[in-house]
Amino acid sequence: MAAAVAALGAAGLAISTARPAHAEFQIQEADIEKGAVQLSYRGAVHWGLPAVEEPPLVQSHEFEAQYGLTNWWLFSFTLGTNQPNGEDFSVSSVEFEAQYQLIKRQGDGIALAIQGGYEKAINHGDEQNADEIGFGPIVELAKGPLLLTLNPLFTDQVGDNAQTESLGFGYGWRAEYDFAKHWGVGVEMFGEIEDLANAGSFNDQNHSIGPTLFWNPGESDAGEGDEKEGKKGDDEDTVAGPPAMEFSLNVGLQFGLTDATSDTEIPG
Repeated sequence: MAAAVAALGAAGLAISTARPAHAEFQIQEADIEKGAVQLSYRGAVHWGLPAVEEPPLVQSHEFEAQYGLTNWWLFSFTLGTNQPNGEDFSVSSVEFEAQYQLIKRQGDGIALAIQGGYEKAINHGDEQNADEIGFGPIVELAKGPLLLTLNPLFTDQVGDNAQTESLGFGYGWRAEYDFAKHWGVGVEMFGEIEDLANAGSFNDQNHSIGPTLFWNPGESDAGEGDEKEGKKGDDEDTVAGPPAMEFSLNVGLQFGLTDATSDTEIPG
């Protein structure tokens, strides 16, 4: 998907896991475009969650703003909210991230970027959620209508509420196939190990996988030769004019693979 400019870049609905993922079913793309502003919404409705002492999470939402300072640097701000069962919506976190692109791609090939960020937990009442830093690569591999995106992410809890003994690890990956103009279908998988030193068994971790449908109505309207423009990089450090306004929507279905994960999820 090309970077969206002064528009809602992504919108989605998710039916999700027992605890919010580090990013609400987010697959971050490697491409950065100077002057591009992307506004994204990621939401989740949760059910079929494992029994826990605290009220089960019913809904969670993330609102994100990204800005391409250059064709190589991108900065973002994310506001996270949630609503436990029978309670009001509340702000759960704020996150600041930076992304730097190392390799740009023209059509087929590889794109590579690195990302890092700091997430500040907003605790309410007796909550003791820890602040967290995260860092990792973003890898894209493209061949014709097929695009594979990998988001491995290492995390570390910081601050007075930190409880882990070592780094954590989270991941998301997406295989997308464009079967028609503006339409694609794919598979996404997400997972998280909060503490690698105490990872437990696979069944104690959050892992889910499932299909996703992609709709990009504003992508590649210029002509047949631009059909894959949304998956191309840009080797120039300047832009001829303001990027076009675009909108995209991703909706999918995730199936929990472990007891720690909800039975069914719909991410976007």
